[in-house]
Parts: sequence; C-alpha cells; structure tokens
Amino acid sequence: MENSQKSKLVNDIESSLDDFFGEKDQTTPATPPITGGPLEKLKSAVLSIDWEITDQCLSDLSDETDALLPTFKKEPETHALLRMLRALSRYIQQRKAQAHQDAIKRVMSVFASIESLVNDKQMHETDKKRLVAKEISAFKKLKEQIESKRKTTVPTGSSATTEGAAAPMENGAFQAAMAELEARFNARIEEMKGQIESLRKELDRLRR
Repeated sequence: MENSQKSKLVNDIESSLDDFFGEKDQTTPATPPITGGPLEKLKSAVLSIDWEITDQCLSDLSDETDALLPTFKKEPETHALLRMLRALSRYIQQRKAQAHQDAIKRVMSVFASIESLVNDKQMHETDKKRLVAKEISAFKKLKEQIESKRKTTVPTGSSATTEGAAAPMENGAFQAAMAELEARFNARIEEMKGQIESLRKELDRLRR
C-alpha cells in the first residue's frame, strides 16, 4: 500500500474513533424542522391528546406509531422510541383517568426526541444514543413510579381487589417494552464495542 493511501486510511480510522467517542467539536447547525414528512400524522395525533385525551385520539396515536415502525426498522434509535411511544399510548388508553400524571409528559418528550432524530440529518451517532438513553431512563423511572403507587394502593393477602388482580395487565406493556428496549440498546452497545476493537486493531496494523 502506498504511503499516501496508508496515511489516508489511518486518518479515516482515527476520524471514526473520534466520532464514536464524541471527541470532535460538533458545531454544525441543527437542520430546521421539516414540515409534513413521515411524522406529520403522528404529530397530529400527539397534539390531539395534548388537547383532549379521548379513546379515538389514543387509538390514532397507537395506529400511527404502528404504521411508522416498518419505515424506521433500520434506524434503531428511532425504532426504539416509536416502540416506547406505542407502549405509553396503550398504557394511557388502558388506564385512562387512573394513568400516572406524568405519562402524557413522557409522550410529548418521546415524540420530541423522535422528531429530532428524524429531522436532524446531521445529528451525530453519539448524540442519538445519548438522546435514546435519556428517554429510556425517564421511561424506566415512570414505570417504577407506577409500580410503587400500585403497591401502596392495592391491599395485600386474600382481600386483594379486582384492581390488584388486573395490575399485571397494567404494567405488562411497560415491562415488555422496557425489556426489549434494554436488550436492543445493550446489543447495539456490544456491536459498537466490537467495531471499535476492529478499528483499533486495523489502526495498529497500519502504523507498523
């Protein structure tokens, strides 16, 4: 390999490592919001439940989320947040007035993150993962709050009410979604670690 080609390859690999660890200054301006596009109907559904929570609005939100999942199947961060949004909409639809007061806030936050991922084409991979990690953490915290509230309100022993019997259904969507999100996120991290190790080995080989 000629020295110029070798030098270029080394620089490309170092650049990849710098990008992964977020060591470069990300100064590129954010892409302005896109009007219309794939999120137009989903945004309308989200804004509808912010105005008034009805079965139809929640059903529309769940349907629009389902419709977008295949579109973003190859974009793991966006796909994960869409699944989270669907779990939240189904939880609120099931519990209605008894749903946790922060559930709607989480819907708005998750959608805002999805919008950022889709509209900002220049967003760095590190920032995407950080955004998803933040939403997963908040989602997990909400799940814990719901479970804690249930334990303090549901009687124990043989006198448990039908609400207590229905509790597993209340948290089923959250538990399933969290398990899958965490598994996908951890798998992605392991995959990236393998890629970094391969890049480092290639870099060491080229420097010899």
